[in-house]
Amino acid sequence: MGSAAKSQRASAPETTDTPATADARPAPRFLAAHSEDVLASLGDGLVLLDLTGEVAFVSPRAEDLTGVSAAQALGRRAEQAFAMNPWIGETVHRLRNGAVGRTSDAGELVAPFGRHVAVQLIAAPVLDALGAVVGTLLLFRDMTAQRSLGEVAERGSRVGDLAAVAAGLAHEIKNPLGGIKGAAQLLAEELRGSATGVRFTSLITREVDRVSALLEQLLELTRSPRLHLAVVNVHRVLNDVLTLERAAGADALSVRLVFDPSLPEVLADEAKLRQVFLNLVKNALEAMGTAGTLTIVTRIETDFHVRHDAGDRGQFLSIDVEDTGPGIAAEDCERIFTPFFTTKTSGTGLGLAVSERLVAQHGGTIRIESELGRGTRVRVRLPVAPAGQRG
Repeated sequence: MGSAAKSQRASAPETTDTPATADARPAPRFLAAHSEDVLASLGDGLVLLDLTGEVAFVSPRAEDLTGVSAAQALGRRAEQAFAMNPWIGETVHRLRNGAVGRTSDAGELVAPFGRHVAVQLIAAPVLDALGAVVGTLLLFRDMTAQRSLGEVAERGSRVGDLAAVAAGLAHEIKNPLGGIKGAAQLLAEELRGSATGVRFTSLITREVDRVSALLEQLLELTRSPRLHLAVVNVHRVLNDVLTLERAAGADALSVRLVFDPSLPEVLADEAKLRQVFLNLVKNALEAMGTAGTLTIVTRIETDFHVRHDAGDRGQFLSIDVEDTGPGIAAEDCERIFTPFFTTKTSGTGLGLAVSERLVAQHGGTIRIESELGRGTRVRVRLPVAPAGQRG
């Protein structure tokens, strides 16, 4: 250091808010006291291995994703601690043998009770200040949201192809239907004195109206919805839907609401959301018949998020619509959003396809969990409105 600099430092007056040593600076003090808290607070799952390959640290999020607790993993080699997912040990082995300097693998974590979680695993050596390897870092990034959104987009593409063909057919069918209905109404006037004639012409008119309504639903799949976005309180939408269903005579069934009152708003088209939840509630009530319990649960989704380019994590709301009906077979659950597929004797098979399309337009996802004899749960996830737009 030059003499001028020494003189400047010597002549500078001492103040109480200037730290005397580097160790007294707030950042090093904070990191020394809270380094483990910082690691535990990461949104991604973090596992640290020491130089021998034994687990030295497991964050709470890593425990959630892998289904392996810190107590079970600490002091054990990675391939032993995560034996249910041998690909983790293989990744660590490649890294430690110098086959790669840093690696990123996409895979699926198998957790206890048959739970599967799509993740991206980033593995890298941990280096000290001199560049020596002192351990291994494993970072597990939950990709469930991205996979779900990708599946919705893929299904939407297939539905779009089908809908494009169906749209042409629907337009061709609607024109003669109008003529048939008009002819039936004229015939009814001619046969006004005949009870049998009136009955048959009324039947023709009703069936034409039913087919027209089906075609209108089909056309809804072909149209890109024009969303009128605004900040929407999901609880208000759900309460409106329940009010409509009670007015339609659904009072006989038990309704259980588990609402999180602190839930933030979503940026959505309120009318379209009402259409989605009205369809889900109707399906649940029809599945239960004259007895059962409808349960609606709302909460903030803690595990499901989308990482934006800017690095922030977009949060989602979760809305579950559950019934105690007969349930749906596993093979049917896989096709439940396919147009014209239905498990109901009188259904059209378009309601859920339209609902999925509307939810996807809002940047959300919808999935069904069901088991025969144990009821059905439909889970809708919707992205939270940006903080600056909430009420």
